[in-house]
Amino acid sequence: MAGQYQHRQFLRRVPNALLARYFEARDTDLGVDFAPLTETQVEPLFEAFTALPEERQAAMEVDFQDINALATDGGIEALRNEAAFYEDKGFPEAIAAIDGHHAKAMWAFLHKPEYWKGASALLHADTVAGRFWKKRNDLPKVPPHVEDEGIRKLEKAISHYFNKTEGRGRNCKVEPYRKVETGKEYFFAYPEDYGQSGVEWERNSLTTRSRHPAFEIIFVYCQAEGSLDIYAPKNSKAVPELQKLFAKAILKLETLPDGTIDKRVYNLDPLADPDFEFQFPPGSGISEVIVTKIRLTLKHGSRRRILLEADTKQNSMAVYDLLKELDPPPYYITQVSIKAVFEAEPGKRAGCKTFNVTYPNTCNLNHEGRDNIIRQMLTTSGIEPQAPKDDSDA
Repeated sequence: MAGQYQHRQFLRRVPNALLARYFEARDTDLGVDFAPLTETQVEPLFEAFTALPEERQAAMEVDFQDINALATDGGIEALRNEAAFYEDKGFPEAIAAIDGHHAKAMWAFLHKPEYWKGASALLHADTVAGRFWKKRNDLPKVPPHVEDEGIRKLEKAISHYFNKTEGRGRNCKVEPYRKVETGKEYFFAYPEDYGQSGVEWERNSLTTRSRHPAFEIIFVYCQAEGSLDIYAPKNSKAVPELQKLFAKAILKLETLPDGTIDKRVYNLDPLADPDFEFQFPPGSGISEVIVTKIRLTLKHGSRRRILLEADTKQNSMAVYDLLKELDPPPYYITQVSIKAVFEAEPGKRAGCKTFNVTYPNTCNLNHEGRDNIIRQMLTTSGIEPQAPKDDSDA
């Protein structure tokens, strides 16, 4: 991830030539000669930028934070997706020739602004933690209707529902996007929330403003799977009705029976074997996968658990050595912590990602960048959620 935004770091990471092009496009003269500056001489730029008129600086700060947010593996991949949607075959080669995530993001911001909104929305959806999504995978595999008529119907349906039940949602906007690679359709809904007041600076005065912000609901439909994921933070009770509204407006289904939650579970049993090998292709960038922690739930007795954790820096099998030494009574594995180590890129240290997988179907990985590569590794290794077996012991 790009990390928290800071002016100096951002100005240091974006090449001077692209910064100069940005300010030129914004018709802003900083009064700084970029030519003699090295890429790390950011203080003259920082001082000139922070001396700009307040309103102009604030508008550029919004741009810079947006660019910083997409300066990640996932952000660049989201931009590639938008280019594929627009059938821009030259984009992948052009952006690959640019060094550095911030340089790639700034170049795309300047030269491909039509890709920006969709890429930002898709990246945001892919970085939402899995526990916030509500999924059902028993829908008819029918094509979605993403033409204006279907979108307007969904907007009106969401607005009517929240206005009738909660007295908010007088207005609603729905924006559709498609992930070309997966074929999934994303629908970002923004109903109007209750009025709020906030303290803001206006020039040199502190003032209180009233406003009607939007709250967010995301629908992700996959025709091939017959699945619908809904992200509706603080509105989970509305999910069953939102499923029906979506099915009627976008899938053209007059009725939709009450669905069941996604009952697929992670298969953690293979991880009890110290000889288990994670499967990842050479091109994945993964060099090693280590189990750093295991939680055991004993089969006999109520709520009895054992958490095994050991130092794997010197011995990658330390957790399994501890498991063998303790020789616990019969158990299920209900949670594991796993560290995926990635090969070092030129001029950089090797990176790693530690994540948790918890029975039945919770994983704190996102769906972008390296997290998505790890999810593919879990699928190839047979760990990803599968339909549960009819087992009375489960």
